[in-house]
Amino acid sequence: MSLREHERRVLAQIERQLSEDAPDLAGRLEAFGSDDPDAPVDPGLRSWKPWVACGLIAAVTAGLLVMLFVLTPSAPQPEAPAPAETSQENVPGPAPEGEPADGPPEPAEPVG
Repeated sequence: MSLREHERRVLAQIERQLSEDAPDLAGRLEAFGSDDPDAPVDPGLRSWKPWVACGLIAAVTAGLLVMLFVLTPSAPQPEAPAPAETSQENVPGPAPEGEPADGPPEPAEPVG
């Protein structure tokens, strides 16, 4: 993240003031982190290594989920209920209006 020109000037002024007031502290702060071998060269997620690690974790997770769904047995489906046996024969009920009743057609009445 870059600083604006005004912020750079203020920061430089603070550094000069610190160097004049407390040169020992300024020397320690200046050396702090400049030669640190453990300090990251490129802070942030700009390098490719964190993205590769995230991709590998995502791929392994997706693979495990697929294996879980493929290898898990499905629940047995319930069987269709058998029709209830009754002592009565199947007698059709009254047909709804407008629909023909099941069974032989009634003889037509002579017109006359």
